[in-house]
Amino acid sequence: MRTSIALVVLLAACGGSNKSTEPTKPAAPVAWKDMNLDQRMAFMKETVLPESIKTWSAFDPKFATMDCKTCHGKSAEDGTFEMPNPGIHPLPNTEEAFMAWLQKEPEAGKWAQFMGGTVEPQMAKLLGKTVFDPKTKTGEFGCTGCHTLVDADGKPVEMPKHEHDHDHDHK
Repeated sequence: MRTSIALVVLLAACGGSNKSTEPTKPAAPVAWKDMNLDQRMAFMKETVLPESIKTWSAFDPKFATMDCKTCHGKSAEDGTFEMPNPGIHPLPNTEEAFMAWLQKEPEAGKWAQFMGGTVEPQMAKLLGKTVFDPKTKTGEFGCTGCHTLVDADGKPVEMPKHEHDHDHDHK
């Protein structure tokens, strides 16, 4: 009996576990399309928002205080987090109108370069999507991931309904 107790005490003192000395591999990141709502909320809070703050505040320091409402607008308040956000500057719906807008608005070119060259590829990468190419009309993430479109009269253009690769309620 004493031997049994001594063996139990010895095993307990040594840890008694079967732990490997090899470091464990971090879990593979879950693709956005495969995340549930809780995972998406955590990913946005822990990864997307901090990365966005770095990127946007480097472009303009006023974005150092950005939060969910900066991109998601009112839908951040009601919990739907719908995108595109009609509260973000709408974009012209044709290439010709877009180019005319760039010529007309002094700041538009600076913003277009930042958005297309920095924000769009960063968001696509974070979400595990390919960047939309307007020439080939291929890719999964582009301007309309965040912006609505307007016609030549400034009226909103009906956006195609997105495929539901997420689970949330549309209110």
